[in-house]
Amino acid sequence: MSVSSNLLPDAVADLESGTTGWTAGTNTTLFSSTRFWSGAKSLGMTATAAGTVSATTTNRVAVTAGTVYTAYAYFASLVAAAGRTGNVTVSWFAASTGGTAISSVSATAATMANATTWNSPPPILIATAPAGAAFATVTVTVTGLTAGAQVASDGIALGPPNAFSNTLLDYNTAGCEVSTAGWVAGTNATVSRTSTVSYEGWWSLQITATAAGDTVASLASRVPVTPGAEYSGFTHVQPPASGLGFIVGLAWYDGSGTLLSTTTYTHTPASGGWSRQGVSGRAPAGAATADLVLRPQAAAGGQVWLCDQSAIIAVPNTGALIDFATSSAEVGIDGWVVAGGMLTQTHEQAYGDYYSYKLVADSSGADMTMTLGTPVPVTPGQAYQLAPRVIVPGFTQTYVAELEWLDVTGEIIRTTSIEWNNSKHLTGWTSSTTADIAPDGSVTLRVRWRRRAPVAGETWYLDAVTVAPGGLAALAVPTADNTAISLTLQGLTLSGQTHWGLWRVTDDGVRTPLRGYSGDTDSVLTASDRSALTDYEAPLGVPLTYILKTWTTTVNDGWYYRTPQITLPTRDDSGVIIKDPLLPARSTVALADTLPDWQRSARQGAFAVRGRARPIVISDVRTSRTGTLVVTTETTDEADALWWALETGNTLLLQWPAGWGLTDMYVSVGDVTEARISSYAGHSDRSWSIALTEVDRPIGGLVGSATRTWQDVKSGAATFADLASTSNTWLDVLTGIRGS
Repeated sequence: MSVSSNLLPDAVADLESGTTGWTAGTNTTLFSSTRFWSGAKSLGMTATAAGTVSATTTNRVAVTAGTVYTAYAYFASLVAAAGRTGNVTVSWFAASTGGTAISSVSATAATMANATTWNSPPPILIATAPAGAAFATVTVTVTGLTAGAQVASDGIALGPPNAFSNTLLDYNTAGCEVSTAGWVAGTNATVSRTSTVSYEGWWSLQITATAAGDTVASLASRVPVTPGAEYSGFTHVQPPASGLGFIVGLAWYDGSGTLLSTTTYTHTPASGGWSRQGVSGRAPAGAATADLVLRPQAAAGGQVWLCDQSAIIAVPNTGALIDFATSSAEVGIDGWVVAGGMLTQTHEQAYGDYYSYKLVADSSGADMTMTLGTPVPVTPGQAYQLAPRVIVPGFTQTYVAELEWLDVTGEIIRTTSIEWNNSKHLTGWTSSTTADIAPDGSVTLRVRWRRRAPVAGETWYLDAVTVAPGGLAALAVPTADNTAISLTLQGLTLSGQTHWGLWRVTDDGVRTPLRGYSGDTDSVLTASDRSALTDYEAPLGVPLTYILKTWTTTVNDGWYYRTPQITLPTRDDSGVIIKDPLLPARSTVALADTLPDWQRSARQGAFAVRGRARPIVISDVRTSRTGTLVVTTETTDEADALWWALETGNTLLLQWPAGWGLTDMYVSVGDVTEARISSYAGHSDRSWSIALTEVDRPIGGLVGSATRTWQDVKSGAATFADLASTSNTWLDVLTGIRGS
């Protein structure tokens, strides 16, 4: 079928309900014929006198000016006769009724066979609706009839051609449905067209070698291109025999028509059917136009190669770091290195185009891997993602996505890996995204897909492999004073997720949501793609990782990222870190003189029972620890900082130096005594006795920042307009990181 959708209603196109919808032309009587191209009926036309018969659609169909349309119709004589031609005409109108046609266009008339068979291929027209056109009619015409003779028409169509979307080649050039005007023969070749075999429609381009060797056909008119943009060129090929080479090329020319360079790929298509063969490349600097060059490698003169549905398509700019030929399987398999199996290009499955990568495990029992052949450049601090589309064997399996960060010498700095399970996707394509932030010192990234210890013959398909900036990731780094961990989040809107959560995880597997500005980060409504947070309560000297999740419905139904392990250093002096978890700016360090003598009071009552020597004791759990911490400040500034931390009465977090045998604890502060160490009035040393009661982690969100001030905001934006141009929300102002 040569239209992607027929604008004519079914009853008008296939005549199954009679001739309603058609208006007879001059010298014509319409009837419902029992002859048919498809269905059970067709449009019959009887000649009143010798000459021409015709019929036109009664109602006009809507069209769009400037859009390309194709039309065709099949014809047959009810009694064999010679000298007849069939044709189809489209007339363009400005209104749905009334007025005269803006213009009309007809196909090249097809000579009808001296038989009662249907003519195939039918007469075909390809035309662009002219300016002002909003409606169209279709007319079918047969010439050369005698008085009373009858003919039939069926399978009548008008609609957009069944062409590739976004191709730079017009429909006739792509498939030669009207002529070979879009092609010219080059070295050692002649070009023609044939209706014997076609991939789409009725005609295909025929390239005939005049002798053995390189045979060339190319476009009659080059197409415009943009320097630096990526393009894919391809055609569907049917070679005369197997084992012959077929080269597809994109030739790049500057504005004066001078050849700049050519990007080629050599294929060996199998005979006996159609296969799609292509090439992709970036237009070089200075390029203005491109030519699609088809080069069969003929083994002998007279060999005929058929090509159909050729195209040049601009590859969408997605920011991908690998080219189209490596991301997809449309060109070949050269961009990947495989171990433990065999990689081929297959038409058995395809995610979006024609081919996919097919991976079949060998019998070695080793891991089957598919590794990017050439690492791609990266920038430290930027998140990058690997997102392959995968079809797995029809049972639950797992595979691993790996990102290897390489330094300038090619040595691996770090490997990020996530294991994916297909239990929810046993059939069809599934997508998984593994992301990480390029570490300091990284220069390039190498990605790998891994299937651990597959059974021999296990088959996987991959396609549309994305390696690009972005993805869900979190960068965790110590703050400048090594007392907290700063986290920068990105990719929160990946796949349209609406919520995110962030948890701190210790070696024992305990997860604790971080304290955010609206409370704990166990379910945060997504406001932008980026966010930032500081974990002021991160324990010292403890290996930590952070888990970031995004989701829409449930927390386990979205994307997942886990940071590399990070450990804050412990203090090796006698300084106790005193933090306000809600007001991180109110934090300080004080030198401990005396550790508390911890007391845990009993909760019990002894009741004497008549007639018993021993009482009955009713008890409950002991209270938390209480005690008095004695610290020293040396300067007035230190004393002021301690008072600032204590005066709110908020629950505080104490973090102890290493080797003291104490873990981080939340405390409620009771009475505080500030004592002079010296009776000399000018001596600023103070001894502080601080009454403590251990309590649970307080609820509530962060207020402010421990380090960022309005002076920092002012330094980055001279005016409020400048600030508004770099910040979408007040959270952006607070964190200094703009969401998107």
